[in-house]
Amino acid sequence: MQGEGRHVVVPETKYAGLEATYYDQFAGKAGSVFYRDWLLQEPAPVLVLELGVGTGRIATELAEHGMSVCGVDWSCDMLEIAERKKKRVRKENRELLELVEQDMWELDLNREFTHVLLPEGIFQQATDRMEQRKLLRIIKQHMTTAGVVAIDLLLPPLRESWRVEQKKFVFPDRMVYQRVEGETSFVRQKFRCTVTYETFLDQYEQPRYRVDREYALLLPNELELLLESEGFQLIEAFENFEKTTHYAGEKDYDRDRWQHGGYPFVRSTDASSGGTHWTAIAKKYPESCNKTSAAASNQ
Repeated sequence: MQGEGRHVVVPETKYAGLEATYYDQFAGKAGSVFYRDWLLQEPAPVLVLELGVGTGRIATELAEHGMSVCGVDWSCDMLEIAERKKKRVRKENRELLELVEQDMWELDLNREFTHVLLPEGIFQQATDRMEQRKLLRIIKQHMTTAGVVAIDLLLPPLRESWRVEQKKFVFPDRMVYQRVEGETSFVRQKFRCTVTYETFLDQYEQPRYRVDREYALLLPNELELLLESEGFQLIEAFENFEKTTHYAGEKDYDRDRWQHGGYPFVRSTDASSGGTHWTAIAKKYPESCNKTSAAASNQ
């Protein structure tokens, strides 16, 4: 087990191929209704930056409701789908959505946003503390004074190894099975998963598609401490988007019906059988407060 390649981190794989094609089928509307309703209640103007915009599930929903959104992703396959969705946005709102192909680690948009979104575990692609701090500083550089960041954490099933399966009809004649097999290392504070797609067209099996992914195992209180250390104050927290009162009691209409889902595994109230989401909403401290906090910590 010796050798210089033993501890080399495997680079994050871009969402491409069948994974990009089927992403929406399994992610559903998870998060899009929550973020829409939350941001609609925020003071105007709302200028949104979404990192990991992917197929534009959330971004197009926000633009449709009159919000200015800049979506950043490094997968051209995902952005191609997002561009097609953008064309379906009402003409008067279409220009509110900008899609940028860029690596978030090299983000340099030369402007500021009131709200930054990191949905579906994008933040956990930073698998160690140094990377997480670097990403928070990049985000902070793109935020207005007292801007707000929202971060989704993926929490895997509460077992060392786990398996989640689901299936969907995609188009009239295609059944797709998604199998997610994962393992959690509490010592390394990471979890890995293999996502496999099996497609049947008119009952004939098509070639399989498989991809491996790794995420930081980051608990809510750890994220809160990390945010505070980088100049953010936690102001709200939600589990599975369900503790919010933004749309409590409101009757769902058809376009919001498909709110359940999540990627790579379905969020569930039972953490032993499925994954859960935890969303942190934090405000950026004014620079004067940051200096005061830094001076106090050095004493």
